Amino acid sequence: MAITAPSTQAWREVMALFDRWADADEGTRAAELKRIEAEHPTLYPRLMAMIEADRAAEARDFLAEAAQVPAAEPEAASHWTGTRLGAWALREPVGSGGMGQVWLATRSDGLYAGRAAVKLLHATRMDAQAQARFAREGEFLARLTHPHIAQLLDAGLTADGTRYLVLEYVPGVRIDHWCDARKLGIEARLKLFMQVCEAVAFAHSHLVVHRDLKPANILVTDEGHAKLLDFGVAKLLAGDDDAELTELTRAAPAGLTPEYAAPEQIEGQPITTATDVYALGVVLFGLLSGARPYANTSRGVAALARAIVEEPPRSLTQALRESPDASASRGATLASLQQAVRGDLETIVAKALKKAPEERYATVQELRDDLQRHLDHQPVSAQVDTFGYRARKFAQRNRVQVAALAGVMLSLVLGITATAWQWRSAVHEADRTKAVIKVLTHIFTDLSPEESGKAQVPVVELLRKGWSQAKQELQSDPALRGEVARPLGLMLQSSGDMANALEALTISRQHLVDSGQTSTPQYLQVMQSLAYMKSRIGQTEEAKVLLAELIDVAQRTGRSSTVEAVNAQIELGEILRREGKLADAQQQLAKAATLAARHLGAAHPSHIHALQEQAVALRELGRWPEARQALASAVQSVASAKPVHGLLARYDLAMFELDLGQYREAVKQLLPLIDELRKYYGEGDTYTIYSLASLAIGHFHGGEHGKAAVALDDALQRAIRSSEPDVRQIVQTIAARHALRRDDCFLAEPLLRANLAHFESGDGASRPFAERNRMLLAECELRRGRATAARALLDVTLKHQHEIYGPRHADLWPTLMLKAIAIDAEQGAAVASPSYDAACAMALALLPEGHPDRRKVQVMRDQAHWRSQATPQHRAALLASLRAYGEVLAQRPDAQTFSVLSKELLEQGPTARLSPSPLLALMAY
Repeated sequence: MAITAPSTQAWREVMALFDRWADADEGTRAAELKRIEAEHPTLYPRLMAMIEADRAAEARDFLAEAAQVPAAEPEAASHWTGTRLGAWALREPVGSGGMGQVWLATRSDGLYAGRAAVKLLHATRMDAQAQARFAREGEFLARLTHPHIAQLLDAGLTADGTRYLVLEYVPGVRIDHWCDARKLGIEARLKLFMQVCEAVAFAHSHLVVHRDLKPANILVTDEGHAKLLDFGVAKLLAGDDDAELTELTRAAPAGLTPEYAAPEQIEGQPITTATDVYALGVVLFGLLSGARPYANTSRGVAALARAIVEEPPRSLTQALRESPDASASRGATLASLQQAVRGDLETIVAKALKKAPEERYATVQELRDDLQRHLDHQPVSAQVDTFGYRARKFAQRNRVQVAALAGVMLSLVLGITATAWQWRSAVHEADRTKAVIKVLTHIFTDLSPEESGKAQVPVVELLRKGWSQAKQELQSDPALRGEVARPLGLMLQSSGDMANALEALTISRQHLVDSGQTSTPQYLQVMQSLAYMKSRIGQTEEAKVLLAELIDVAQRTGRSSTVEAVNAQIELGEILRREGKLADAQQQLAKAATLAARHLGAAHPSHIHALQEQAVALRELGRWPEARQALASAVQSVASAKPVHGLLARYDLAMFELDLGQYREAVKQLLPLIDELRKYYGEGDTYTIYSLASLAIGHFHGGEHGKAAVALDDALQRAIRSSEPDVRQIVQTIAARHALRRDDCFLAEPLLRANLAHFESGDGASRPFAERNRMLLAECELRRGRATAARALLDVTLKHQHEIYGPRHADLWPTLMLKAIAIDAEQGAAVASPSYDAACAMALALLPEGHPDRRKVQVMRDQAHWRSQATPQHRAALLASLRAYGEVLAQRPDAQTFSVLSKELLEQGPTARLSPSPLLALMAY
């Protein structure tokens, strides 16, 4: 029976109960245990196990003959070389400090290859209870799994009483040196520092305080990912009273660095999460200025300690003025650096460095959020909140939107004024103009933070209010309302508000019909926008009617070469593709691409869009070479177009490599592309988020799970903050899939259920996403041994997928394969073999040559044949498919474990009933 690890909350509660028992007098402990058993019956067995471990440790008295760890010199440390500590063998010392030595270690038990950093800690005498606490905290800290924390893998005692910690080995450079070597600017340094904040905040949420944050404990990998080291080591070493911290004024004790110590550490006061906030403030001060908060630090530890407790820290601008060399390592002039840190950043750092813990940021997350607000040009919480400050921030972060809104509204005023000349009554003209000005006044009044009640007013919110105001104020003049509806409707559509945009453009269309303007460019523009929106919300038939009318009007009026007419042809092709009419869709899109190139030019966005959509249709048809050619043509077409179109074409090419199973090539293309997407579109844009999620997929299928976790966490954090519909759920689907491949149903299931509920409540376009999540829920059931429940879910999924796609689609073969595994688990390989054959045939028909999954499905099919009938021919076929798949996986870091799975599959007999576990493990590759 599988044993489920207790939750973090349970561990906290058990440890609290252990402390309650340990603090009781010897004579009252038995009574205390009875009370605990009555109050917490479910936690009582775990508590007793911990108490037994504590008593066993006391009986053994491991540290009775504690020995000192040797000094850092190679000669003195040489006797440790080759020493085995559990599964790890020490190879060579790589560093030392007041707490002991750090050794490079390699895995020595033969299960798999790996490296780790082992800290040999100076041994001090500990009683038996302290030993038990050390082991208990080591186990707890090992559960701190975060992309930016070097994980604690093991902790223990050597035979001579030396304590050791086995940590994830991080090949990297300390954060300040890494930034200086690359001459990173202020913004890049802040983003890297925010990764550190996320790691510290995560640990704080698990009740662990670092207490020795400094640049030397923060390494950055070549890929630019921060890794925090020694998390919790200070907590492991310190006693409950932290008495040793009061020795700072004489010398720096183990586990404490004077330059980064908070005032409460100097004075021996209680340590809280605010202590880490202070240390992070010092680290940030150094990253931004290249200096420390206190200028006179060369007079010794005692003088530094007095400065930390008594003197105010320098400002960032003062530190830069006194360290003029800092500008060279930041790729900027001294004046521009001082300008960059003046104001918000100085205030943020000053708040983190407050002497009194309660005056600092209450949490590290608050510090990180203020830095994010600064980068987003939003008001920071550390600043005094004034109207002028908030208004200035609004203007900074909305330069483009406000300018665009002002331009459109200005053109609206001019357009209405021009139209008004046609009216015979000057009074009527004045009244109409006044009505429009009143609408605009209300819109721009809402830009004021005083009116809106918040510093940031999204443009879409202003447009919604503008449309609402226009409907109300212009109700008595339908013609004028129809005029206003078109520009507002188009802007609402661009801002993503489909409901209000549909209403406005429907009114605009009716106005154009009533006024006899159905042959104008404005009518074609409104028709195209209406058709696009109706298509996106699932009103496909209405969209097709509008598109047909648009094309007919364009032909009758000689406007077939206009952007609107060409885009209508492209939209029809997209609709056909979504309906599963792939051959018709490909022909329609090829025709649209030809029209766009002929009338608009090869570099026009419509031509590039047509080629990209054509590539999607060809890919779904399984015509991969033609799809690649269409994308290549799109990339070639953007050579003379705007940079944005080139970015999107390159993005599509990277996605194409991902679909081909060329994961290394996709990663190679995505890494530089992501930086450009961030620069052009912004950190929170959908393209940026999806490119990060795609990078995670590439890393994951390349066997680089650590890198995949970092990229996916980045994408998920951005997706959570995104206002775009479905973005969060789509990224969560990827996160759930990766969790399942790691056999973590506990993490995956709630994500999948939330996603399924979201997509099932959406329109027709959401149905494919709903079925992907239902399929993954079935996989979760399979992994938990519930084959019958899994099969029921898969039957529903297949029914819906056939309704959506018809008999052929790339989404079908994974569902068919999972169903085969479910039948296998219920009835055996012989019954399941036809299902394996069907899934394999579907995959081979749709996957391109060279895709790794072609080899995977052949292994799945051949293992079922071998287990159904163990003939030499079937064994040879399975052996050949395993060998071929092994060659595909040879470049992956985790390729060695595939041989274990291969052996297990080969050993199955003709009547063997195989658990789904090894087959699902194969699906993870």
